[in-house]
Amino acid sequence: MTIDKGRKRWRGDSAEDVIEYLDVYSENEINKIVVVKCKQCGSEVFTFRIDAGEGAIEIACTACGNKRLLLDSEKYWEKSEPEDAKCPECKKRQYNVAVGFVHRRSGEVKWIYIGNRCTSCGVLGSYGDWGINYRPTDEMEKNV
Repeated sequence: MTIDKGRKRWRGDSAEDVIEYLDVYSENEINKIVVVKCKQCGSEVFTFRIDAGEGAIEIACTACGNKRLLLDSEKYWEKSEPEDAKCPECKKRQYNVAVGFVHRRSGEVKWIYIGNRCTSCGVLGSYGDWGINYRPTDEMEKNV
């Protein structure tokens, strides 16, 4: 894991760099970070659509084409207006994706952070984060 912090936007060279980026971005608030992997082929490269206002994200594996909704997005997807994620630097659309969880003392999820790394130019970022104001949340972590 090597992050280049010397430019306007941080750059990483692996999916694991999103973990360090999210930790700093969230000001060390995150309790758990999971790098997303395709459930069919194990790839870590995706295109994705996101509506952070609704709390919904859909990923599509670039290796096998498998699409799926992350977290509890199926509850919100129909009323969402997702936008395709596109790198602000190189305009490509392929990413490593990670999800950061902030937990309440009870163990329930309180906040979600979506982190990403452009696989073309390495730019690290976050296309969204949102609060969770309902319970139970234990299924969310299983659906990453």
